[in-house]
Amino acid sequence: MKNKLFKISALVLILSLVFSLGVFAEVTKQYVYDPVYLLTDSEYAELNAKAAEISEKYGCAIHFVTTDDPSVNYDNIQIYSEDMYLESPALGYGDAKDGVMLVLGTYDRCYWLLAYGDKGNYAFTDYGKDWMSEHFVDKFGSDDWYGGFKVFIEDCDYILGEAEKGKPVDIYYEETDIGVEGYGIALIAGVIIAFIVCSIFKSQMKTANIATNAKGYFNRNAVEITNRQNRLLHTTVTRTEIKDDNDNSSSRGGTTVNSRGFSGKGGRF
Repeated sequence: MKNKLFKISALVLILSLVFSLGVFAEVTKQYVYDPVYLLTDSEYAELNAKAAEISEKYGCAIHFVTTDDPSVNYDNIQIYSEDMYLESPALGYGDAKDGVMLVLGTYDRCYWLLAYGDKGNYAFTDYGKDWMSEHFVDKFGSDDWYGGFKVFIEDCDYILGEAEKGKPVDIYYEETDIGVEGYGIALIAGVIIAFIVCSIFKSQMKTANIATNAKGYFNRNAVEITNRQNRLLHTTVTRTEIKDDNDNSSSRGGTTVNSRGFSGKGGRF
């Protein structure tokens, strides 16, 4: 336990030193921390610059951190990530520390995706985190580190943009931005299909003749009518609620925030 705390403190100290050096040197704030060197220098520079640009644009920090610490595993990566985020002044945006952070534990091949602050938790819903993880997990699973972090940053840009419009990506959200041209094409296609169907019906009706009586429509050998009376006195209807065994906060939408102010999702890759 002491060894684990020491390693977290050491990483926090490194992040703090980097933050302090950045302030005095007036350079771009660091958003990407890759002590495992999963990225090349050029990949690191590109992704850090993009994360800085989006963070400043929306006032919500975008971070990702890599660690190959053997003590970081699937069972404790959540508390590891939350402790790091709270203790380091280099993480988060502004005094409220609004942000989102992806922590990658390469030793146990696990990850934790967290959001913090009112802005972070509003934008990154439970559903939104699931949606994001579907994009980067496969890339990390094939050791495509650059591709995974790139799509993570791009998804953050999209999610923060939607939240700024007042429609965060959630379970009830539908990505249907087909534009005016798309609606026009759909309308024309519908008219063509309706015309074809009506033409077929019309051609089938040409052989029909008007009947002068009902004899042609009634087969007396098919129906037997007797003198019977049925009276419905009352009806009893029983309703039973169908419960979803998988019902959880994510299926209802919104963001589940714990007592420390974090929302998050973890898994393996």
